[in-house]
Amino acid sequence: MARAGVWGFWRQMGRLAVPGLTRASGAKSFEFRISNFEFSFRLTGPMYRLLPRLGLALVALLVILLAGVIVARVLFTRYLHSEAFRQALGQGAANALNANHAEFAPLEFDGSMVYGEKFRATRDDGGGFSSIDADQLRATLDWHGMLHHTVQVDEMAIQRVNIEPPATGPAVAESAPGVSATPAPIGFEPKGWTVDLRKTVINEANWHWSDDPPGGITGTALTLTPDGQNAWVIAAQGGTLQAAGWPALDLDTASMRWQSPTLYINSASLHNGSSRLTVTGSVEERQSVNLRVQLDGVDVQPLEARDWRERLTGRLTGEATVQAPLGTPDAAREVTVSGSLAMVEGQLTALPILDEIGTFTHTERFRQLELTRASADFTRTPDRLEVRNMVVESEGLIRVEGSYTIVNGQIDGTFQVGLTPATLQWIPGSQDEIFVDSRGGYRWTPMRLTGPVDHPVDDLTPRLVAAAGNSLIQGAQGLEGTVKKAGEGVLDLLLH
Repeated sequence: MARAGVWGFWRQMGRLAVPGLTRASGAKSFEFRISNFEFSFRLTGPMYRLLPRLGLALVALLVILLAGVIVARVLFTRYLHSEAFRQALGQGAANALNANHAEFAPLEFDGSMVYGEKFRATRDDGGGFSSIDADQLRATLDWHGMLHHTVQVDEMAIQRVNIEPPATGPAVAESAPGVSATPAPIGFEPKGWTVDLRKTVINEANWHWSDDPPGGITGTALTLTPDGQNAWVIAAQGGTLQAAGWPALDLDTASMRWQSPTLYINSASLHNGSSRLTVTGSVEERQSVNLRVQLDGVDVQPLEARDWRERLTGRLTGEATVQAPLGTPDAAREVTVSGSLAMVEGQLTALPILDEIGTFTHTERFRQLELTRASADFTRTPDRLEVRNMVVESEGLIRVEGSYTIVNGQIDGTFQVGLTPATLQWIPGSQDEIFVDSRGGYRWTPMRLTGPVDHPVDDLTPRLVAAAGNSLIQGAQGLEGTVKKAGEGVLDLLLH
């Protein structure tokens, strides 16, 4: 308000004074009455003269503050586009990832939105990963955190992330195209900077944890949200899992939690066709993997040796525990698997030995053997396979029970073999001298199996030949060949 306007205002207000108004030297008093309300105030001489000047000072102060905000904004914007800020941001990311180095490609700003083409982090201590490469990043920032040396990211969206397996020895990863891996200069000290990442959405994540044999997951979508100190809740959907000895598995969903240094898998559901697996467990960084896998109707054919895929069909159910060390060059070959499995809808076909047994025993069912039961407990280490409580049965024909171990290519097994009386009638002397125990509709005899896996030796065949008697020597010789082939066929079934 202009000076004349201020004096005019007070003069007009002076005319409103009611009779009895007093004017002391250098002072004015005013009284007002509006309806039934009455109030008054008094200005002394110095205040009366100072009031216009205060108004001018207030206007000047506002102008100065506005100019300061504009200048600060310009300086802050320059800092955001500076190399120093980009290095501070990279240092904060490196701290969060426990990486040796992390760096963003040049960033673009649009208000609170930040865009970047690439990000790369490297690590050579054998933990977690050797490199992380991210493409097409978009982040929403809250600039208030900068006042506390904190880069607060309300949401980070990434189009693609590639994670490579941990280095097995000290190495320096090469830089991604367009991203420098030069450490921060000595003159820049980013100490104290942290990254406060509130949420991350990754459209496509590719994580390779083993090169030989190949293992990893590709094309999965991830959502990560913080959950307390150094903890993250991770939701995954879609993608393909590759693991040694297994066909490719499609990931349905996975719920996980990262609490440094351990990744907890609350539940992961995968499938391949009608085969379904559920995985729970934990992965401790640079220490070990402990997983529990539940199988539901898993097709056995992709897990078999190639020459058995047309001979044995069926679906596996049960559960297995997988344990493996991490951080060693041969970690992928030091896996231990144990559990209990059962086969449903099992069938043996296209085996010449079954045709021979069917011809010898006059039983056509041997030509296409339906496995009404096949189950076992097992433990497999890198140099040993142990099978316990094994039961293989084609109801009404044959049942085999027992256990065996394979160490360094040598098998040592003890079995009980049960055949029905109808089958044994075609083997002279077998029921009187060999299959003498009777239970569950079968006649039973023990069998020991030893020797190299490729050419094992059993103690049942000689006893069957001897039981045939000299009067049937020619038939016994034919029986000997048939029984030997039968033993080899049963062994192949157990091992494959």
